[in-house]
Amino acid sequence: MAPILVIGYGNTLRSDDGAGPKVAEAFSAQENVRAIATHQLTPELAEDLIQAKQVYFVDAAPVKQVTLQRIHLQDYQETFSHFVTPQGLLKLIKHLYQRPLPEAYFLLIPAENFTIGETFSDLTQAGVLKAIALLQARIKLCG
Repeated sequence: MAPILVIGYGNTLRSDDGAGPKVAEAFSAQENVRAIATHQLTPELAEDLIQAKQVYFVDAAPVKQVTLQRIHLQDYQETFSHFVTPQGLLKLIKHLYQRPLPEAYFLLIPAENFTIGETFSDLTQAGVLKAIALLQARIKLCG
């Protein structure tokens, strides 16, 4: 398994919301990287997470610029919900496998249009390119 895992998630039929999968697809053939483009996070991803040294959860969000932030589990309050969060996945692998967690990050891409469609707004298109460049630089540093 590759030491770096990129999980891009979002609905590719909801315009800017498809930015996460688009970024993940850019790394599908990259050496030392496992890239997963998915509609949503699921517990089955735990198996991929335990084999990675670093993981990047890439998603579209109503932010002003591409944002990279470390995920800290001590800040996470678990609540009942019908969807899986990055923190929830990390807590799951910590509980089930009792192994060291990978270094985990949110990579948020600016988004403003979540209507039905398959094209990105200019803001999100620029964010996708910046996110890919940022990840390329981080991967190069780790390699």
